[in-house]
Amino acid sequence: MKKLALMITIVLAGFAQMTAQQFDSTDAYFVSLKSTLQQDGEEVQSASLSTDVDSPEEVTSFPVADAALIHDIQITKLKNPGLSGVKSVLKVAVQYVEYCSYVVSNYILETEKGGYIALPILTNEDCGDSNKEIVYLFPNQVFGQANQIITSEITVLEKSILDAEQHDTFIWNDDSYGTSGMLYEEL
Repeated sequence: MKKLALMITIVLAGFAQMTAQQFDSTDAYFVSLKSTLQQDGEEVQSASLSTDVDSPEEVTSFPVADAALIHDIQITKLKNPGLSGVKSVLKVAVQYVEYCSYVVSNYILETEKGGYIALPILTNEDCGDSNKEIVYLFPNQVFGQANQIITSEITVLEKSILDAEQHDTFIWNDDSYGTSGMLYEEL
């Protein structure tokens, strides 16, 4: 009986840890879209992520492919990702719908000093025929590794990660990867 109680406790603790490792919706930020005309007359669309307080502060900006095709924008947050000096990770997922659905994910690290660091954009296509997607995995997540941000193709079933195939890694030593917006020069 004691073994059964211990097993149940371990399973519940593991489940609580797994759910704590996921990105949760947040309403502490908002996204605004804008268009500008370049000197050659071409329209360029972009989006800004800002804090949702009395005097909003821009966190970062990123390019938008075509605002007319945006179906949804989700802002989620991963608290305590397990990286030294990083308080949380924001994920802004912009979903475009044409024949298939395209999700462009912008990951922004929020440092303990109040700064923001944008990671390179990740894009996934969903035509309803796959349960795989490219994501960043952080140390406190399933398949995460200490002091690393892993670019990985994961297999998902009902919001649980079943498998992860590593593609690339960032070794995390400090916050010297540049400031937000600098990594978006080429989309």
